[in-house]
Amino acid sequence: MKDIFYIDNHIHGSFGINFNYATYNEMKFVLKELYKRNIKGICPTLVGETPKNLQKQLSLFKQIQKEQIKNKQKETYLIGAHIEGTFISKQKAGIQDKNTFLVPSIENFKKIAGDFEDIIKIVTIAPENDIDLIDYLNDKKIKTQAGHAIGENIKNCVATTHHFNAMNPIHHRNPSIALSGLIDDDIYCEIIADLIHLSKDILKLCFKIKPKNKILLISDSLPSSNTNKDVIFCNKKINSKGKDEKGTLAGSCKTLDKICEKLYKENILTKDEIIQTAFKNQIKYLNLKNREIDILNQ
Repeated sequence: MKDIFYIDNHIHGSFGINFNYATYNEMKFVLKELYKRNIKGICPTLVGETPKNLQKQLSLFKQIQKEQIKNKQKETYLIGAHIEGTFISKQKAGIQDKNTFLVPSIENFKKIAGDFEDIIKIVTIAPENDIDLIDYLNDKKIKTQAGHAIGENIKNCVATTHHFNAMNPIHHRNPSIALSGLIDDDIYCEIIADLIHLSKDILKLCFKIKPKNKILLISDSLPSSNTNKDVIFCNKKINSKGKDEKGTLAGSCKTLDKICEKLYKENILTKDEIIQTAFKNQIKYLNLKNREIDILNQ
C-alpha cells in the first residue's frame, strides 16, 4: 500500500541487523531500507543488556537523530529509543535474558540512561515493581508501558506493551493488565497484529472494544525480518519463524508495512483505520513536534 505511511514504536531490527549491537553504518542501512517501505519513523527497541552497552547504543541513536534533524535525508526518522528489557519480570521474560534485568529504580534507570536520557521515548516496565520509577519517567515525559509483567493492574503506566503477550490472560473472575488495558479508554495498547502473536478473533475483539485512537500497531520485528535466516537474539538462536529452539515466540518476522497489508487483505482493518492506528496515533502518543512531523512527511 504505497499511499500509507507508518511509524513503528516497537522494532528490534530487520535485514539481519540487531539494534542492540548495530553500528552506525548498519543503522543507516536499516533506516534507508525501512524508508523504502513507507515506515517513516521508528523507536528502535533495546532488550536487556549491560548499562555500558545500552548507553553505547543510546549515544549512537542520539547522533543519528541529530544528523537527521540537521539535514534532510531519505531515511526513516529515528524518533527515540524504546527500552523494553531491564525492568521487566523474570516470570514473564519471554525470550529475553533474565541475567540482564535490573531492579526497577530511579537509580538503575540513571545508570542505563547516563547522558542520553533525552533520546529515550518509551520504557517498558513490570508495574508490580517500583512505582517511583514510573512516576519519575512520567514526570520526564518518557512513556511508561506495562509489559512482561505478572501484576494485576497498570498503575500509573500510560500504555501496554504488545498487549496480551507476556502478561496474564483475561480471566472472568480475576483482574489483569490485559483486561484493564483493554477496557480503560485512557490507556494506549500496543498490538502485534501479525496474526501469529494474536489470533484473528482476538484482533477483532481488540479493534471492537478499544477506541481506535488508543491503538498502536507495532511490528516487534526481529533482526531476522526480511531475511528468512536464523539469528542470535537475546543470546539465543532464533529461527526464521521467530522462535527459539524451545518454541518460545521471540517476536515478529514481518515489518509493520507487511503486517498492515495483511490486515487490509483479511478485511480486519480499512485503510483509514490503518492510517490512524499505524501512523496518526503514534504522532500524538509520542508528542512529536512540528519539525519532527515535517521530517516524517518528507
